[in-house]
Amino acid sequence: MNFAKRLLMVGAMAGILTIAIAPKTAQALVAALVQVSNTPAAAVPVVHAPAASNIYFASCGGFFTGGFSSSCSMPPTPVDRTLVIEAGSIISQTQGGADPSNAFIYTSGDGPFFSIPMQLQSPQNLTDNYTGQLQGRITIPAIAGFGLTPSCEVVLGKNSSAGEFYCTINGYTVAAN
Repeated sequence: MNFAKRLLMVGAMAGILTIAIAPKTAQALVAALVQVSNTPAAAVPVVHAPAASNIYFASCGGFFTGGFSSSCSMPPTPVDRTLVIEAGSIISQTQGGADPSNAFIYTSGDGPFFSIPMQLQSPQNLTDNYTGQLQGRITIPAIAGFGLTPSCEVVLGKNSSAGEFYCTINGYTVAAN
């Protein structure tokens, strides 16, 4: 066992000494090992960032004033554009016990509705704080001749006379197919 350790140690030291004496040779060896070629048989994928005019970042907020739900709408997307949502989040604060039973991001009264699970954060001074994050990309197809108006809604387990929520969407738009 000790012999194997010594042999391994001597090999490691010899490698370090070789790299120190001949750094150009070591660089050439590393470059040869990690060379990436872009051929039709093994194409390297390319990701293009959307144009600045196609980026969609918006937020809205709502208040609970005695009911069990509240919603808000964001600015509409340009006409005939598909909306790709990369990230979404909802933060809510309600009076203790009036906790969110559901939270949604949607684009019209008919849907599609995308549920965002809400998680309890540390309560403070009889106020319950919840946050929820969108998990995954959502693509919402364009409606011919219209822009999409993203909305958020938070539904509470019981009526609340005080509280609010804040919703944010981040993504981009692409031409409708």
